[in-house]
Amino acid sequence: MNKNNISIQLYTTRHFKPYEPILDFFSKTGIRNIELFGLESIDIDHFQNMMSASNISAKSTHVSFEALENSQSIIEKAKKLKIKHVIVPAPPARKNAEFKNTFDMNEEEWTTFGKNLSQHVKKFEDAGLTLGYHNHSYEFMALPSGKLPIECMMEHNEYLKFEIDLGWTVAGGADPKVWIEKYSEKIIACHLKDFFNKEKDMLDHGNQSAVGDGFIDWKALLDSISQTKCELYILEHDDPKDYKEYTKRSLDNLGKL
Repeated sequence: MNKNNISIQLYTTRHFKPYEPILDFFSKTGIRNIELFGLESIDIDHFQNMMSASNISAKSTHVSFEALENSQSIIEKAKKLKIKHVIVPAPPARKNAEFKNTFDMNEEEWTTFGKNLSQHVKKFEDAGLTLGYHNHSYEFMALPSGKLPIECMMEHNEYLKFEIDLGWTVAGGADPKVWIEKYSEKIIACHLKDFFNKEKDMLDHGNQSAVGDGFIDWKALLDSISQTKCELYILEHDDPKDYKEYTKRSLDNLGKL
């Protein structure tokens, strides 16, 4: 895989700020694109200057579902940074609750969330952008009816796009290739996330490895996802001890595929 086609989610490096040297490091490794997070709250001018100085672009960003209440502001910020894909990475946060509790919803609640998210799609489409969703593991854990949360929320608008996190899909107990095929027309980006050991807790960030150092068969998955409309291949580690080593190892491993 050509490493020039690989991006990285800036969330990976959030504990290593400031971002200026981080972007410089990415640029020196050959990474030309990052995925932002929290677009609703970042200093757009500052990020624009930093990315320009490092010859880095951003083609996608994560925003909270709550931020869509002011969609016009999100659209304006995305356009200023020449971002194309706006991705919601989780349902609305629950007040004073752990992140995992965000996903503790019944089938009706997942369906309602999907409908609410889909209602925003046209605004982004009309602005020349796409609106999509990024999964964690919980969306692939069956509800009592047997239906999966990801199905409940993705079926309401054919133009709602999908950024499939391949690692979290595996952690949810699903076969990513099945879902790559099912949503082949919706997938516009994918997250590359790997784990050292499938027998250990994959929700433990300490079990996350550099991509290619874990047990996931990346050649098979990348061959599968190349048959979709996927535009972005994005590295992500939720809490690396050394983001530089993680990035270099991942790029080296993917470069051998």
